[in-house]
Amino acid sequence: MSRGILITIAALLISLNSCAGPPQRITEYLSGFQSPTDGARPIALPLNAGLVVVLPEDELGKSTTLSQEALQSVAERLQKAIQASPHIVIQRIFPSITIPANGSYGLSLARLQGLAREGSPATMLVVVATSRSASKLRFWPIRETQLYVRMDAALVEVATGLVLTTESGEDDYVMAEALDYVQRISYPRLYYRNFTFGGPFTIVTGDPNKALGEQTFRGAAEQLGMRLRMRLE
Repeated sequence: MSRGILITIAALLISLNSCAGPPQRITEYLSGFQSPTDGARPIALPLNAGLVVVLPEDELGKSTTLSQEALQSVAERLQKAIQASPHIVIQRIFPSITIPANGSYGLSLARLQGLAREGSPATMLVVVATSRSASKLRFWPIRETQLYVRMDAALVEVATGLVLTTESGEDDYVMAEALDYVQRISYPRLYYRNFTFGGPFTIVTGDPNKALGEQTFRGAAEQLGMRLRMRLE
């Protein structure tokens, strides 16, 4: 095979790799961990665990990305949702961390073990939060922006890196706002994806992007908490 063809193939492979989308499951964010198998041992319950929320760096530039304080609030909501089950107690919520680029294999076992040293939990619930959005003009001058948030979680043995179980939760909300900057009594308005444009909705008085992010991340956290409870029953 000629040198020119080899160079072309190499360039194509690099291009395809750079266009790859974000990870599709929690294990694709983890590096050095042991993936769960069909023959994995059952989880000993009740379970005490630490909790950390992880954001890929790609999330940081988005207008709907939460502040550290807002992420802490989302983590507390997730903690409350999970602890509705008698089978798991979240002993401690660790400060959120970031991982490189889109997060692909960005969280190493060594980093998680270093984080867990402070509180010494034997088990950690690692939650990677990602989002995407889409906008459309409903009618002039009203634009709708729909935000989708997904939270992928892994329950991990800190010492061995064994992934005990995985789960995910997702939710989406819509923000409608006027583009002509004319002040209107009922805009911007925030509503759930299944609700009609006419309501019910919440009128936003502050930053609409911040409100959309906070509501959607909270919704995804509640969905994840519900699914984790069901998995541990």
